[in-house]
Amino acid sequence: MGGKNMWRVGRQSLKEMVDKRGDRILVAIGVANGAEARQLHHSIYSLYEQNAVPDYIGGFFTYVSGYLCAANYGLPDMGYILRSEIAQQTNIIEQATWMAALDTGKPAFPIGVDIDTGYGNEPSSIVLTCRQVHKQGAQYVQIEDQFAINKSCGHMAGSEGTGKALVSAEEMIGVRIRPAVSYAASQEDFMVMARTDAIATEGIDEAIRRGHMYVETGAGMIFIEAPENEEQLERVAREFKDLPVLSLANMIEGSPKTPYKSPYELNKMGFGIALYCIGPLLAGRAAQQRYFNIVGSGGSVMAGADMRPERWFDGFNKVIGREQTEAWNRFFEGDS
Repeated sequence: MGGKNMWRVGRQSLKEMVDKRGDRILVAIGVANGAEARQLHHSIYSLYEQNAVPDYIGGFFTYVSGYLCAANYGLPDMGYILRSEIAQQTNIIEQATWMAALDTGKPAFPIGVDIDTGYGNEPSSIVLTCRQVHKQGAQYVQIEDQFAINKSCGHMAGSEGTGKALVSAEEMIGVRIRPAVSYAASQEDFMVMARTDAIATEGIDEAIRRGHMYVETGAGMIFIEAPENEEQLERVAREFKDLPVLSLANMIEGSPKTPYKSPYELNKMGFGIALYCIGPLLAGRAAQQRYFNIVGSGGSVMAGADMRPERWFDGFNKVIGREQTEAWNRFFEGDS
């Protein structure tokens, strides 16, 4: 330990990962906080060490989700998050993954950030948002074509539950995509993902039309949100498979909007990115609900539980970096 390179850790290059993926799929996984970000890093690298990552997966992204950022405030994903909050969330995730990379000696994964509608409906606001999240560690931004006020999660029916409202494709291009693409072009490792929610309001044909327009404007990744059945999902993959763009499929566990598929299935369809944006939160909620029910009814959570230390307090402390920071403290206090 020590030396001038002690604090220098790598982060995988998004563009290099994209360039080298061939016909493999990239997997983006959403994390709600720094603890989840560190656990994702440790878990995926453990799979690599076991040679358990299949050949058809070309890499992983850590995904900063607007849905998860809102959930941290106890709010639904319905337009409550501001630019400063998503930038701070990105900063938290970047720091946690930097720490995890120092701990493991393995490079951190690229970070993608959901910036909703861009937090402002003029080009300067989009550039500012791109700049702020990029400064905090983002290597791509995802921007959508919902109306800027009271947007909602793509698998929800708008702020009033009666349907989502969109801006025109022309406004999406002129006000949002072009400024973001212009900013990205000035950076070494930054990309733009354009998302359309048009299926819910105008149907699959309009969503595909918008998708092609957004790609022609310079988006390097395309996200057609919430295909409603197998046929639509397969069509989205087919439409963009042979273009110089990565198409994304968004998988939400238990959502009635889109058929749920594994990375293997999405790769076979021809998608470039499989996004599992809120699954860790949903899985954690189920475990927490069980925990609260057991304790609340007077029971013992540990009765019949897997008692291996790595499953509980000791394991979490290792992932969160207790041993790492203790070692730093001993070193600098001369006790190494």
